[in-house]
Amino acid sequence: MLPTVDIVCLVHNQLHITKGFVKSLFENTENFNLIFINNGSNKETSEFLKNGEKENKWKVIHLEENIGIIKGRNLGVTHTESEYFLNIDNDQYPKKGWLENLFSLINKGYDVVGSEAWSLLPPKSSGVINIGKESINDRTYFPHHRCTSVNEKFTYIGCGGMLIKRDVYKNIGLFDERFSPAYFEDPDLNFRVIQAGYKIGWQPKCPIDHLAHQTINSQNLFNINEQFLKSWKLFKEKWFPYYPEPFSMKGVI
Repeated sequence: MLPTVDIVCLVHNQLHITKGFVKSLFENTENFNLIFINNGSNKETSEFLKNGEKENKWKVIHLEENIGIIKGRNLGVTHTESEYFLNIDNDQYPKKGWLENLFSLINKGYDVVGSEAWSLLPPKSSGVINIGKESINDRTYFPHHRCTSVNEKFTYIGCGGMLIKRDVYKNIGLFDERFSPAYFEDPDLNFRVIQAGYKIGWQPKCPIDHLAHQTINSQNLFNINEQFLKSWKLFKEKWFPYYPEPFSMKGVI
């Protein structure tokens, strides 16, 4: 049996998506505790979460207002107690064997493992990036590619579907809230994990269906382009010129 995992999931409305997540999670996962952060949801979604809480299916942290993705995840992790915890989005639907696949890397000496991997361009990368009405003649640290093959090298793993050893959290904390409400918190965490001497790993065989950005893109919680540019600027200011050697899972998976 796998070790107990505390699973943290943010919810803001989108009840039909959350119901699909719950169904998929409970059908395909064993030995876990589920913690929902009700991030200022409407009455219908809140009632669904409260009903499951009354039935002891999960724990819910109820918030009157939406505090954003980063602060919400950080809050959720403060309610975890197990040796391992995992952040997942309600638009990520786990399939059979998903957690076993992540633990296969933990058992090989990795400390933080994820189901999605991305490549950041290195400092001083040239070329124009168009974001909304902005044209930027700099691609430093731009997340230009989501990896799909074990042969590809990656710079960081995404926080959705990320399994973390509690010791890592105790030593370096979790997401930097200067990037709140969203964007660049996951490469920032990865960079800190790497600098602290921990090992990150990507499990491309982890079967999670991701209906990406259902909440962010559909509910106008903030101006996406403006927030992306703000977080990107902050990330460059914080990390330039540091750039870790890209990782590969070739020969590991």
